[in-house]
Amino acid sequence: MNDISRRPPELGLDPDSATASTLHGRAIFLLASPATGAERLLAALGCFPSVAAAPVPTHMFSVGIHRILEHWWIENGPQALSGLTTNQEFLLNVRLLADEPLAAYRASSGAERVVEYSADHPAHADEIAGLYPDGHLIHVVRDGRQVATRLASPMWGWAPRYAAKRWIDDQKSILEAEDHPLLVVRIEDLVREPREVLAALAPHLDLEAPPDVLERAAEAVGAARHLPEIPPGRAAAIVEIVGSDLLRRYDYDGRRAPAAQWAGGWGEMMASGSVGVGRRIGAEVKPHVTKAARTAARALRRHG
Repeated sequence: MNDISRRPPELGLDPDSATASTLHGRAIFLLASPATGAERLLAALGCFPSVAAAPVPTHMFSVGIHRILEHWWIENGPQALSGLTTNQEFLLNVRLLADEPLAAYRASSGAERVVEYSADHPAHADEIAGLYPDGHLIHVVRDGRQVATRLASPMWGWAPRYAAKRWIDDQKSILEAEDHPLLVVRIEDLVREPREVLAALAPHLDLEAPPDVLERAAEAVGAARHLPEIPPGRAAAIVEIVGSDLLRRYDYDGRRAPAAQWAGGWGEMMASGSVGVGRRIGAEVKPHVTKAARTAARALRRHG
């Protein structure tokens, strides 16, 4: 039998203990799915004199800190770390370890704060929130249909079902960290009105935002200041079928994918049932959606 690893039962560093960190109140994490465009906000925040934008993703939670936390308690073996120290001492030392790459870059840049973005970190939002009770977490969101369609494009090469599932899973993981204050920025709003969005965001991050800084930051968002609309495909249809509640939560309008794409999305999920993906996605679909799928299939036959 394989060992079962578990994180500390209370994954929350005491706020008073967090003051031991050199990054206390100074770390900013962007949480966003790949292909969302969070790099635009990263570049914009890096234009503020007091902020250093990490030039590369750290991946420190997805490939490092996550594994350490999972080593806290191990079933069927004596290798666990839980017998060596207390929960809070362990969490503090993991936090200090997580600080190292960001603290080193902050020190070399001379900035007061540091902002980081790694595309795989949404899955670890609760760990980031737990270790950084003093940190700023910004959820950067884009219409999931656009994200999934990009991930399923030839450039990215993801299967539509996996592309849709990635966006849905990421949003749900981030929402699980809601006990920690989360700032939400829709990328569509940022590129449409960068100056206004950044001006509204700055006070929440304790940043001074004089007009010249706001102008530079707005320009860093992108000269075009628009996001190309990608024609919806199967991946977008799956997002609409399974993640309609998430789309509504972030004020994205309703169904856009044509009936043919909806039928294709259902076919994609059913075909993947043998490998578990379809079961995981399908289990979350509300019963009334089945009726909509049948309607879409009939429309496809009429127009076929």
